Amino acid sequence: MTVRQEVVVTPAGEGFVLGVLGASGGVGASVLAAACAVRAAAARRDVALIDGHPWSGGLDVLAGMDLVPGLRWPQLRDIRGDVDPQRLVGELPASAAGVRCLSWGADTPAEPTGPQPVLSAVRAAVEITVLDLPRPGVPVTGHQRWWSACDELVLVLDASVAGIGAAAATAKHLEESTGQALAGLVVRSPTPLSDQTLAEILDAPVLVRLGEDRSVSVCLERGAAVGSDSGPLAEAADEVLSRVLPMVRAA
Repeated sequence: MTVRQEVVVTPAGEGFVLGVLGASGGVGASVLAAACAVRAAAARRDVALIDGHPWSGGLDVLAGMDLVPGLRWPQLRDIRGDVDPQRLVGELPASAAGVRCLSWGADTPAEPTGPQPVLSAVRAAVEITVLDLPRPGVPVTGHQRWWSACDELVLVLDASVAGIGAAAATAKHLEESTGQALAGLVVRSPTPLSDQTLAEILDAPVLVRLGEDRSVSVCLERGAAVGSDSGPLAEAADEVLSRVLPMVRAA
């Protein structure tokens, strides 16, 4: 199914958009984004998980919904005008836990579109939207438009010398291109640097340190959403949500 209709949009809602951005590849930003959506749903919030990463294999895999029918980004490539929020969200793949997911899937268009007007419609229909953001340099048209769509943005980084350098460059580019500042940092690897030192270097607070979590591979092997099992990832996602959105904490 390809959505082509032009319909009248309902008044914009006050849904919150949380962006998760990796300072470099392989730091697990997509995994954290999926876990944040899963944990927000566990806190009984109305949640959508949006994939900003073409050619990454599909965020619906991490969300345990790759076999669930529903709209994907390629089916929305010809959308024009305003979009009915409830209708759109109602046609997205949904998990038993209540997470709606809009993923690129395997069929990525040659010219990936920006987030508008689809993201505006999703935001109007759900309470919390978690957006897995594209990094600079990946083949996405106008990554700044994806960044600007967020109310708050969390940066995931490897705490190596190179990783901190990449994080600093990303934070600077974010501020210069969108005027936004980071809401906080998720540090992935062990480092002798204190949270205070990292915060001073990158001008953002450390929200949580996230080590390896074997539950991630276990979830993927059985087709479950990452973050649905207890472990460091679920705890980190809870901490990110509670720091950025104090009213959200999974039971």
